[in-house]
Amino acid sequence: MPPLPPNIMQGRWLRWWLTLSFAVMFTSTFLFNSRIGLLNVLDVLFFLPSLTLLTRAMVSGDHRLLTSPLLVPFYLLLGWALLSMAWAEDPNTSRTVRGVVQLLVMVGIFRWLHLYFRNTFKQALANGALCAMIVAAMVTVSYYTTQPLNSPLFSEPANLIFRLPSLDPSLALMAMVAPTFILLSQGIEEGPGGKGARRFAGAIMGLLFIGLVSLPLGLMSLMLAIAWLVSRSTRPWLAVIPFLAALYLMLQGGTDVTVSRYFLHPLIGNGLNQESLNGILGHEGSKLIELAHPRNLFLLLIHSLGLVGLILFITSWGSPLAALLQRGNFQKSRGTYTIAVVPGLCMAFAAGTYLLVPFHASWMSLWIPLALLMARLSERPSAQPELR
Repeated sequence: MPPLPPNIMQGRWLRWWLTLSFAVMFTSTFLFNSRIGLLNVLDVLFFLPSLTLLTRAMVSGDHRLLTSPLLVPFYLLLGWALLSMAWAEDPNTSRTVRGVVQLLVMVGIFRWLHLYFRNTFKQALANGALCAMIVAAMVTVSYYTTQPLNSPLFSEPANLIFRLPSLDPSLALMAMVAPTFILLSQGIEEGPGGKGARRFAGAIMGLLFIGLVSLPLGLMSLMLAIAWLVSRSTRPWLAVIPFLAALYLMLQGGTDVTVSRYFLHPLIGNGLNQESLNGILGHEGSKLIELAHPRNLFLLLIHSLGLVGLILFITSWGSPLAALLQRGNFQKSRGTYTIAVVPGLCMAFAAGTYLLVPFHASWMSLWIPLALLMARLSERPSAQPELR
């Protein structure tokens, strides 16, 4: 059966639905005090409709949305994470399974949207990111009306306007990665006037916000933005200089921990357990211990899934990146789908929390960039209709 073609009416409601969905996603970290409430809203607003559309597309013949060979390492990673709960202490099975299902739905629907509604998809991403910048500006002004100007953002609990949550700094950092760099990419693409100017202003607000939370990581993000801009110039090799500076700042902005404590079971890890923002569980011999959260996603990955999980994680990113580099036009356009990959991984190294849970601030620097990268590599059969 041939793939079911999209139609005009579908495109109209998709535009509004996607804009609202991304606005809620990108602002949720700063607006929702209740995580359960956020997940229920997103399930109804985004994931259930996405599952319906994805099922419809798969049944009608778009099997490669979820069967591409590029997705195999990603599936193996998710499978290993689920398997690890067999030896984890106090695993949260329902939370992990819900996170896996949401990830699969997001990857599939992003690939479908990139195939048939590319422009609508990009505009909805940008509009949602702009909403995040408006909220970030409001939070910043509210915070510094009661806190000293030399105080890093969220370094102290504060009564924010409209009773917005006073966040853990790592959550605020991870939440701003994807919106900031999506706006930077679209600002470059659309030019300095009109929409492009608004995108640039939003990206500058995002970089400023990250810098107010953590100066080293704000400068790291700025260096990565400069590296991306330089890589598009006539001398792309100069991008190495700001990129190396960004790596140095990433190390400066990371959390100091005793690394060996997270290598207690280096091959298969301790399994995905009841992780919290303050600590993670592990076994040392026959004794159960609680370690401080490393705030470094790669240490967390090794602790939970071991070197096997780390290899699968690297392959999950390396496979689509290698496929992208093999394409002759990978630098010319579609930066929206790839620009947040490196900044997201760097932020995950310096401030990463929660490897595999239902939709969370950590998704902005980890899973959303990966899903966009996989969407960028989805291919449309030549017989399909023109893109909206």
